[in-house]
Amino acid sequence: MEASKKLFAVFLICIFVISSCVDISMATKEINDEKFRNTYEDMAVEYEKCCTKCVILCAANGKEKTACETHCGGECVAQILQDFAEDIDKMKH
Repeated sequence: MEASKKLFAVFLICIFVISSCVDISMATKEINDEKFRNTYEDMAVEYEKCCTKCVILCAANGKEKTACETHCGGECVAQILQDFAEDIDKMKH
């Protein structure tokens, strides 16, 4: 009977430790999400500006809107990723 009580106590401690680890990892994720939220929002704004400008210029040249959206979407993502990579390089040096 004594062994089963000790086993049960060890089991409860394990559950407590595991639940604490889960809480800590979830809190860390929330902190990271909050930290980078502004970066994500800025990238979304830049993407929207780039796409709007590009689609207007593309459509003015007589191309279909869907073809322009496809072309501009890829072009704008590439530009934003390039700018983001340059910013990271600046922070390293």
